[in-house]
Amino acid sequence: MDYNTLPVGLGLAFATNRAAMDRFVDMTDDEKKEFVERSRGVVSRKEMDDLVNSLAADDEEPDLHLEDVNQIFKGPSIG
Repeated sequence: MDYNTLPVGLGLAFATNRAAMDRFVDMTDDEKKEFVERSRGVVSRKEMDDLVNSLAADDEEPDLHLEDVNQIFKGPSIG
């Protein structure tokens, strides 16, 4: 695995969670590739933190769903 191709957000999240980084290093190359691909679909810092924190948890799947669906529509309007 070429660590120079890690997404920046993933690298930053690993920098703040040593346990998750250690677990990632112990993964097989195929598992690492799958995890990196999952990280490419993340759209917020909280989701990235949740994804990375899931590595440090005991075999829990990350919950990447928005708690409030209306958050999708917040922001400036088009017109």
